[in-house]
Amino acid sequence: MADAKKRLKVLKAMRKQPHRYNHLRTLGIGVSLAILLAVPLTGFNRIDLWQGNHYLFFRPTTFKIALAGWILWYSGMYVVTFLSNVVAGRMFCGWGCPVGQISRFGEDLDTPGLKARQRRIASLKSSGFGFLFVLSLVAWWVDLRVLWLGSPTAMAWAWGVLLFGTIAAYAHGRWWRWEFCKTVCPIGLYYTFMAPATWYGIYFRNSEETCIECNACDNVCPVDLAPRELMKPVEARGGFSIDAAPGLNHCLECGDCARACEWIIGVKGREPVPLLMGWYRGPQSLGPSPEAVPAPEKKTETVPNK
Repeated sequence: MADAKKRLKVLKAMRKQPHRYNHLRTLGIGVSLAILLAVPLTGFNRIDLWQGNHYLFFRPTTFKIALAGWILWYSGMYVVTFLSNVVAGRMFCGWGCPVGQISRFGEDLDTPGLKARQRRIASLKSSGFGFLFVLSLVAWWVDLRVLWLGSPTAMAWAWGVLLFGTIAAYAHGRWWRWEFCKTVCPIGLYYTFMAPATWYGIYFRNSEETCIECNACDNVCPVDLAPRELMKPVEARGGFSIDAAPGLNHCLECGDCARACEWIIGVKGREPVPLLMGWYRGPQSLGPSPEAVPAPEKKTETVPNK
């Protein structure tokens, strides 16, 4: 809990200055929700457990074919996940995952020093986003018109699922948050086993020139990593996580550490920023430096006495 409090303090300090990452994350999450809603609402693919109006490729079809389309759709998403992982690691986790955004809304509610009105607004945002996310998931399995045109029983079921899902999303944001990403998320588990990104992500350079070792990057990391040492292996994190994978495999590429570093370095009037997010460049490599790799021991042969 102490680490969470440190993160909230750093986030609160950074909120005083608008940042480009806020707008980019809003765009990424918006695109994810738009896709989740657009696919079933347009009839590209939908399974309707209410009246059986199943769709695939904008045409009515049978349940089996619509279900096969759903399986193909999610298989395609995993292909995209695989390709994006090669380039940018778990960047979707930090910039496009609605579950991660729910965690951020939950953190907003725990920001130190919130006034009553600010807390109500934060609570409405958290609940509203959770409702919209659950609605987008429900839309894949039932025609949303059931919410106002269904029979009393059908409407009760539909609204019950929405209400339960919204409460669960709100509770997740308040109390579970990033533990889900660290230990349970199936996509995160897949990323942990995969090789980390080789072109884009968090990297550390110019440490001798500008890093003041303030540890803001460590304190703000939502999944408790050391952003300056992402190539070092980390211990198993519980749940389904694996032991001894490099920190880079667990990194959500959310950019919070790079933003904190940029903010601290700016306050101190230094440059360049040592912790960055972007295309890898500079002296940092994605593997251990040649100096860090111990030279193999030379074997000496002992000549037996004749």
